[in-house]
Amino acid sequence: MPRKETYAGPLSAKAQQDLVSEGIENFELPKSVVMKIAKSAIPDNVKLQKETVLSLVKGSTVFINYLAATAHDVAQSKQHKSISASDVLKALETIEFSDMVNKLQNELTLYRDLAKTDKGRKVTANGVSSASARKAPAGSTSVSAPPRGKGAGKDRISAGNPFPPPFTSAPL
Repeated sequence: MPRKETYAGPLSAKAQQDLVSEGIENFELPKSVVMKIAKSAIPDNVKLQKETVLSLVKGSTVFINYLAATAHDVAQSKQHKSISASDVLKALETIEFSDMVNKLQNELTLYRDLAKTDKGRKVTANGVSSASARKAPAGSTSVSAPPRGKGAGKDRISAGNPFPPPFTSAPL
């Protein structure tokens, strides 16, 4: 049996077709993640059938692969080697999901602000972080950073984020 060559460079069209022909199962999202997202979008008393979960997994995998391929095309048209957030947002417009762009742009801004505050936190001599020592302007709401470590995400809702994971704001 011939040995498969390992090549770190860009894949040829033939190699890409061989990868795709192996099946979409190689690229499927984890069922547990898809279930968490689906359950956060539906009422608590609704149950999902086995076939529904499978169709959600396959549909979300196809959508993400299509979006990633379109974002790659956008990045290549700008002669960029890597895909940026703006490329993904432009790809959403290209595949006619422009109604999601504003919401995702707001989520991205919120995420970047949260990441900046995480980097800006330093523990002072009295044990209070410098970010929490600063007072927020009146009328503003603060979003706490997600806890880190094993099992730390279980109490994220009570830690200041009123929405279930993976959302930083209300689901669409």
